[in-house]
Amino acid sequence: MYYIINAYYRFGMTKEQQNEFIKYVMLVDGWTKEIPLTFLLGFYVAMIVRRWWDCCQLISWPDHLLYNVSALIRGQDPETRIIRKTIARYAILTSVLAWRSISLRVLARYPTDDHLVDSGLMTKEEMVMFKSILVHVDPHQKWWVPLNWIQTMMVRCFEKGTLTHTNELRVLLDALEKYRNGFFQLFIYDWIAIPLVYTQVSTISVYGYFLFALIGRQYPSKNENEEIVDVYVPIFTILQFLFYVGWLKVGEDLMFPFGADDEDFEFNYILERNLEVSMLIVDDLHNQVPPVYVESLDDEIHLLHTSASSKLSNHPQRQHLRKLKFNVDAMQVQAVPGNHLNERDVSVSTTSKLSFADLENLANGPKNLPKF
Repeated sequence: MYYIINAYYRFGMTKEQQNEFIKYVMLVDGWTKEIPLTFLLGFYVAMIVRRWWDCCQLISWPDHLLYNVSALIRGQDPETRIIRKTIARYAILTSVLAWRSISLRVLARYPTDDHLVDSGLMTKEEMVMFKSILVHVDPHQKWWVPLNWIQTMMVRCFEKGTLTHTNELRVLLDALEKYRNGFFQLFIYDWIAIPLVYTQVSTISVYGYFLFALIGRQYPSKNENEEIVDVYVPIFTILQFLFYVGWLKVGEDLMFPFGADDEDFEFNYILERNLEVSMLIVDDLHNQVPPVYVESLDDEIHLLHTSASSKLSNHPQRQHLRKLKFNVDAMQVQAVPGNHLNERDVSVSTTSKLSFADLENLANGPKNLPKF
């Protein structure tokens, strides 16, 4: 469109029409400066990126919950192992039930409840119990039911003595609540979208800006000195188009991170990872620790470098006051009016200069003393 207008200016207008057209070019170019595009687009994209990162932080991982389950529900007997593995399975089942309501990837993988039984996440008896639960407001939003089953199992473990103290039960219930809260907050982000007016204002401002730029950035044009400048390729306008439209597309792509695009959340990978790690935590790794020998008390640990890492620059953190030194006058204690201090209270070493290292030695004693 830009070059159609440009070609018509060069070959389809008379000299008088060209002079008149340049006036409009200068006028419309001034209009483009009146659109606060950077402010509008920056506010819009910053809000979407913050929302996208918040959604990323709210993805529920069962590791914290199952670490506590493995630590507090102890035992290698078949009944205790079944309890731990069932809690892990219910935690993954909750993820599938919750995420298939917001993620296209998970919904395509588990479109019906029968797929849950086929995958082993739910038994037929559990499916009958699950379907018998009636929710009139939203029949499909029963993702929290497996969490209620987990809670009941924890309470029964306390009642029969597997959990020996109420604090242990409290730790497990708190971890379960934290796990549940991530799903609930994620539902709120999916339910309450960004107001449409934000997207409309940002889109209209970007495309309106470049609609005016089709005329205002035509060449030949005039500079501040009223000199004719003829440039056949508007380099800066092309760069602006790439930056601003690209910025707008970033906001549009990140607005809904639960789809099936490349930049959306990989919920299927997260489910597979969580299932494998959960079963390892509650069963294979339960009560497992490498053997520790008395000889290991004398083993020294040396942090080694490879040839590649030794060539990397090293800039350790240092306090900005480490080289600050006070002269003798600055370290003299001043007598405060109304405060009676004797000489012993205000005695200060009057060496030429004391560094922070010297003050540390005075406070902690010499460092070459033998350690006990």
